[in-house]
Amino acid sequence: MPRSTSPQAFVALFRARFEQAKAICPALQAALHMGEPSEFPKNRDYAYSLYTNGRAHIVFAPKVLHAHRSRQDALIRHELAHAVLQNAELDHNERECDATAERIFGDFIYYDAEDIQTLDAQAPGARRPRPDYLPRGDGTDAPRRNGSHCGNADYCCGKCPGCPFRPR
Repeated sequence: MPRSTSPQAFVALFRARFEQAKAICPALQAALHMGEPSEFPKNRDYAYSLYTNGRAHIVFAPKVLHAHRSRQDALIRHELAHAVLQNAELDHNERECDATAERIFGDFIYYDAEDIQTLDAQAPGARRPRPDYLPRGDGTDAPRRNGSHCGNADYCCGKCPGCPFRPR
């Protein structure tokens, strides 16, 4: 088990990643919240985000403070990518969210043996993209192909200067 991270260190990591995301999407607003353990009943439940009134509310499970730094960082990046996509009013699925995080932050998101995001390519079971058997987050069983930020589409919302999704 990794050494615990202080809440202050976790907030500092979140703020650093938020500033990186905000450089791409200046209109981005996000609030970090620590949820109750009961909100995260499954082993792989670490975070979720809600978007209301132009602001992302990113809620983490308290157990995130006991996770490896590479897991914490990947989870933060993934949730901030949701916020960027939600800010642009773009429907998206979980794989598209990972692809967005990869484009914003420049590192791959892997899934470890516990099916949880990590930046560690050497973590036990590390693989990418997100396994097909995990929830997609879009209510369908088929991957979306058009109008997405999957990294294969030339699509831009036009709202953010410096958007990594501007047509090539």
